[in-house]
Amino acid sequence: MILSCEKEKLNGCVQTALRAVSTRVTMPILSGILINGEAGRLMISATDLEMSIRSEADAKVRESGSTVVSGRLLGDITKNLPAGEVSVETSDKFLTIKSGGGEYRIREMMPEDFPQIPAWEGEAVLKISGSAFSVAAQQTARASSSDEKRPVLTGTLIEKKAGDGSIRFVSTDSYRLAWREIEAGGVVASWGDCIIPSKTLNEVARLAGSADSDVEMKMQENQVMFKAGDLLVTSRLIEGQFPNYVQLVPKGEKTVVKANKEELLSVLKRAMIFGHNIRLGVYGDHLRIATETPEVGESKEDVAAEVTGEEMEIGFNGGYLMDGVGGVEGEKVEIKMDDPQKPALVKAEESDSYTYIIMPVRLR
Repeated sequence: MILSCEKEKLNGCVQTALRAVSTRVTMPILSGILINGEAGRLMISATDLEMSIRSEADAKVRESGSTVVSGRLLGDITKNLPAGEVSVETSDKFLTIKSGGGEYRIREMMPEDFPQIPAWEGEAVLKISGSAFSVAAQQTARASSSDEKRPVLTGTLIEKKAGDGSIRFVSTDSYRLAWREIEAGGVVASWGDCIIPSKTLNEVARLAGSADSDVEMKMQENQVMFKAGDLLVTSRLIEGQFPNYVQLVPKGEKTVVKANKEELLSVLKRAMIFGHNIRLGVYGDHLRIATETPEVGESKEDVAAEVTGEEMEIGFNGGYLMDGVGGVEGEKVEIKMDDPQKPALVKAEESDSYTYIIMPVRLR
C-alpha cells in the first residue's frame, strides 16, 4: 500500500477510529487499527467487538492495500506531525510514515486477524438531523445505568412513533427516566424498536455533531449501523425487554412549579457542596433548596418560582435533579409533583418533547 494525504485528514481519521479501541484489550489485534487504501480513499477502522468505527477521507492512492498497526502508536505520531502532506507506505512488515524531514516505522500486525467490520448495504431506514440526534442522545443517555448486571438498563430504547413520523429515545437506571422525541425522515414505520448501548449513542452524537451532517440509521446482520458523512459506526444490540416506562409517568396534578432554569441549576450546584441529597421546599412564590450533612454543615437558598397547587417538601438526589433540569431546552423549567413519596416530572415550560422523571429520596 502506498498513499498520501494531508496531515489533518489522516489524523482526523485516526483519532476518530481510536474511539473504538478499548483500554482493556483481551486480544492483541484489538489494540490495532485497520488501514485500507483503495480507489482514491483512505479508510481507517477500529473495533472492541461491541462497537466499530470506520472513518474515511480522500487520498492519493498509488498502490492499494491494507495493514493493521498499533492504534496508540499511530495516533501519537499523527497528532504530532507538522501540517502538510503525509505519505504512508507498507513494506517489509512495517508501516512507514513520512512527513517533512521525519520518518516513522511501526511494526505491522496481521490484517487477516482483524475482525470483519460489515459494510453499509442498501438504503437507510431512518434519517435524522445530526444536531437533533446529538441533543436527544445527550439528554437521555445520562439517565442510563452503568451496572453491567442489568444490561438492558445500560442501553437506550429507540422506538418509532409511526403515527407522526417521529422516534423516541428512552433511557432509565430505575432511579430516573428520560425520553426525547425527534422528527425522523426515511421509512419510520419500518424501524424495528431496539435497545442500543448508550455508550454507542454518545459516540455517534459526539462524532455526528462535529461532522455537521445528517445521521442515517439501519439494522443489518443483527446490528445497528449509523452513517454520518464519511463516518460509519456499527454496534451490537442489547437483548432483553425494556421496562414498561409509560406506566411510570406521574400525573403531576397536585403541584406544578415553573422556575428559571439557570437560576435553579446555580442554586442546586451550590447546595450540593454540602451533600448529595437535597430538600426541595415548594411554597407560594418560591422554592427553597436545602442540604444538610451533620459532620460538614448545611445550606438553604430560595429561588423565585411560579407555584400552582399544594405546598410540599420532597427530597431528591441533587445530581440526578441537575441532570434533568440541565437537559431542558429553553429559559424555564417545569416540575410536576403529586406526593413526596412519588416520582416527579421535569420538562420544558412549553414543550413535551423532552421528559425526565425522577424518583424521590427519603428525607431525614
